[in-house]
Amino acid sequence: MFTSFPTRLLAAGLMLAATAGAWALTPAAGAPELSLYIPGSQSNDPAFGFLVGNTTVANALCVDNATTTGAGTTTHIYFYTPSTADKAVNDQYSAIYCNTDDTKIPGLTGGSGAHHTTRLWISRRRLGASFVGLDAVANGTLLTYLKDPTAAVCSAFNGSYSSGGSTFQWNYSCTKASPGITATAATSDVTADVFRGVDNVTPGFADIDANSLNNKFALGGHIIGTPVTLKLRNALQYAQIQSGSLPGTCTVGDESAVCVPSLSKEILVSLFSGTIIDWSTLQVKVGGVAKDLTQVVADGVTAGVSGLSNPLDSIVHICRRENGAGQQVALLASVLKSPCLGGDSSPKLVEPGGFNDVQYATSLGAVDNCLKDFNDGTNSWFGTTNPAPFPNPPATSTPHGNQWAISIQTTERNASRGANYRFIKIDGALPTGEQVYLGHYPLVGEYALSWKNNVSANQNKALLALKDYSSLPSTIVSRNGTLSNHSWGQAGYIALSANGHTPPATWSAANPVTPYTRSLNGAPDACAIPVVNPDYATVELR
Repeated sequence: MFTSFPTRLLAAGLMLAATAGAWALTPAAGAPELSLYIPGSQSNDPAFGFLVGNTTVANALCVDNATTTGAGTTTHIYFYTPSTADKAVNDQYSAIYCNTDDTKIPGLTGGSGAHHTTRLWISRRRLGASFVGLDAVANGTLLTYLKDPTAAVCSAFNGSYSSGGSTFQWNYSCTKASPGITATAATSDVTADVFRGVDNVTPGFADIDANSLNNKFALGGHIIGTPVTLKLRNALQYAQIQSGSLPGTCTVGDESAVCVPSLSKEILVSLFSGTIIDWSTLQVKVGGVAKDLTQVVADGVTAGVSGLSNPLDSIVHICRRENGAGQQVALLASVLKSPCLGGDSSPKLVEPGGFNDVQYATSLGAVDNCLKDFNDGTNSWFGTTNPAPFPNPPATSTPHGNQWAISIQTTERNASRGANYRFIKIDGALPTGEQVYLGHYPLVGEYALSWKNNVSANQNKALLALKDYSSLPSTIVSRNGTLSNHSWGQAGYIALSANGHTPPATWSAANPVTPYTRSLNGAPDACAIPVVNPDYATVELR
């Protein structure tokens, strides 16, 4: 099935294949008795039981946790590869095959034994992100998935894939994705009510009618950041040290919380709507004299300040996401208030063709590489292609490097600082759970699970169990690990008091429940301005 392998990988694959018969549940064990096809955002992936950094962070539905060797468990992870077994990744298609029962899914029927033990296939599709998933459920669009462990043509192979500063492990490599499959439910970085309007809808598709979704649940708060290229972070940092906005004890390159530079919400709106097209627009008062950002940096370069360099140009470079990408929709709803205000009151997201430089980065990894290339002059994203209808990145021959760019990205990436970009503050607040809890940090998407009533009884019960488990503060705590633990604090996720969880009187990382809610009327509303939840009526004043 596969062509040539490196000797070490071939040996590992053959050894695994030889021992696969000892596993309690394999593709040979029979067809799944319960299948869930769930497209959309990666925001809730850990709750399905996928391995992150060799560890099962959370596990809503499977009786056993997966292991990196596939031994001693009935749960196994499947990644897709169009190439050889060792090249499998989770960027497109992935799945989990496991045993479940009524201790994990209350009310489950069928299966075998006293607890209705059932073979469960959870098939995930990340292609197209949030909008494509919601469209599949709301509008019935058929999509491509790993259909089942046999149809997907899978071979036993333990592997590990690196992305965004972490690793993701799998036990089977699969080479065939099947089209024409109906979605069971969808995950999204933001609730379905704001996937409408040009900026929030994939071109050629209709708006999402949230009222058509019988079941819509906000699971938790996903803390999203505005990363900038490392050299831009250093420029902002130096300028704000010089102006007194940051402490004089800070130095360029300091990664501590107190030394992270900040942009106001209004400046971010102006950047992402295209009314600021040049970084020289930003003015700084140094020693009583107003200078633009590039001038302040030039003075620092002349003074020999380490970590500073004059940029190739002063144009604002933006690595934006494709229309309908959930984290960008969160930015639009939370910061630009689009489509919430409607008409001309909501600024439109900037498109290519203006005096700034707007580029499409159509995945989380593409955002990483777009920022990296603008900073370093590398060709990880330059010279690649985007899915239609989005324009491709510039050719590798386009001069680039040492340029100042900004984007949108989950705070679950680059905590290791392996890529040359950094997150910044908004209005002086860091993208941490603590700052969200205090009501200071605004860019939070309430990631969601949505489905219609056309699913089977057991599918509905499984989705309700997944929803309940995913929203627990203890599940949120288990997810807030090294993947989102930055030098300036713990980012990642926060639990919602709207889901019936009591917020602590003062911040507690062990019980990260926000006292604010967007669901005063009983339904998720991404356009709502968060207010103190009247069911608990306490909030920390700080």
